[in-house]
Amino acid sequence: MKKSSAKTVAYCAMLCAVSTVLSMLESAIPAPVFLVPGCRLGLSNLAVIIAIFITGSMGAASVAVVKSLFVFVTRGAVAGVMSICGGLFSLAVMLLLFRSGRFGFLGVSVASAAAHNAAQLAAASLLIGDFSVLSVLWLYLLLSVVTGALTGTAAGIIIPPLGRALKMSIYAKER
Repeated sequence: MKKSSAKTVAYCAMLCAVSTVLSMLESAIPAPVFLVPGCRLGLSNLAVIIAIFITGSMGAASVAVVKSLFVFVTRGAVAGVMSICGGLFSLAVMLLLFRSGRFGFLGVSVASAAAHNAAQLAAASLLIGDFSVLSVLWLYLLLSVVTGALTGTAAGIIIPPLGRALKMSIYAKER
């Protein structure tokens, strides 16, 4: 986001709201669906991916931080810390891969889901002081392929027509 405008601020606010609603919807899905504690689809990350293209990297960072603050308020400090660690590391991976120009929505989304899960497990192990938590990293990385593919597919379906509707070239936008 090179220059802050009222339109950019409005887009950020809308994407923060979308992210919050998607986070609430994800929380409504019962845990036994995945059989893995804390595993979610990552639908709220769609708002972050969209923000990269519509508002730029700073707008996307704002959406990721607001999303984590919502988690902090609704699920507590530990979940909030894990969310901010996962969200910011995931965003960094998204930005690096999109800027490289070598990856599409699917690849970026799978990689960012893996980064999110790895950062959250690292944060959990530091918070509880037990690195054995990392022993399940392989399972979370495997699930990242599935959840990242779903989110990446959704982004690939949503972003191109959204860019056309907003009269922006999503590939020319500063990322």
